[in-house]
Amino acid sequence: MTTISRPLGITLLAVLHILQAVLLLLGGIALMALGAFVARGVFGMPRFMHGVVSVIGVVLLILALLYLGLAWGLWTGKGWAWTLSLILAVLGIIISLLGLLRGRLGILIVLILDAVIVYYLFTPNVRTFFGEYKPRPLPTPTQAVPTTQSPPSGGGFCPNCGAPLVANDKFCSHCGQPVP
Repeated sequence: MTTISRPLGITLLAVLHILQAVLLLLGGIALMALGAFVARGVFGMPRFMHGVVSVIGVVLLILALLYLGLAWGLWTGKGWAWTLSLILAVLGIIISLLGLLRGRLGILIVLILDAVIVYYLFTPNVRTFFGEYKPRPLPTPTQAVPTTQSPPSGGGFCPNCGAPLVANDKFCSHCGQPVP
């Protein structure tokens, strides 16, 4: 069984999610501390606000733990992490489009980044890393190779999935595996 190395972009996404988790963790702790000060009347705010501020802090702590879990799932190639990353990127695109409709042009960078993430998640090597492409058994010499499409000249077939290869291909265009 061959092991598939983690694509660089997935490593970067996992690291970015870890950074998000750290920032959310710090923000959650800060808000919980602020809630304690508000409860003592330090800032002159109504005392009931300490509960609101503390609850927001707890929500940020929970989000931090979820982002850490997502980072771990991306790092280890879990299929659910691919799906969750795709959902988060699509939601980011939708929210960015709504922001553009409201005239916030600064959100354009977020829109572009989320679109790049969606595109990247569908590349063959990333889908292979997350187990989206299952290797098919190689055809034996007695089995007929599908003749609906003849292989391009000099290319042969992928040893992993049997798809036709173009000459000088470095990776299979069907399964994303390196071609020897």
